[in-house]
Amino acid sequence: MIKKLTMQRRRLKQLNDSEVSVGAIKSVPEHTPEELQKIVRYNEFGTDKIPARSFLRGSVYRNGKHGWQFISREAVKGVIERKLTGHAAYKLVGDRMVEDVKHQIDIVGPVNASSTIKKKGRNQPLVDTGGLYRSIDKEVLKRAGD
Repeated sequence: MIKKLTMQRRRLKQLNDSEVSVGAIKSVPEHTPEELQKIVRYNEFGTDKIPARSFLRGSVYRNGKHGWQFISREAVKGVIERKLTGHAAYKLVGDRMVEDVKHQIDIVGPVNASSTIKKKGRNQPLVDTGGLYRSIDKEVLKRAGD
């Protein structure tokens, strides 16, 4: 029994080595990384002319307490049962988070101003070129030493 617990402890320690980051991090031809940062900041927090359309914080609010906790528990279970490495567990959680952030982009409000709808030809608040949507991705990173 001690040997089994020691092995589980060792596998769980793998989770301390990494972390997952999700956001507008994938390169897209429509925007430079600096432009993407501005697009995220302006839409996440709003400006005097653009209302806040929080697709990152909104996704955390909608999914953090249930969906992400569930997938995280499943990932930890996979590590304990030797079905996943720590890195693979973070990829699994990150994939779910990416999916949920993209879904939030699809449903976020408020609606565009009528002048914006006329200019774009549709009412999709966070979709103009599609670059922001396609830039949403995950990175499994080595956790910095504490």
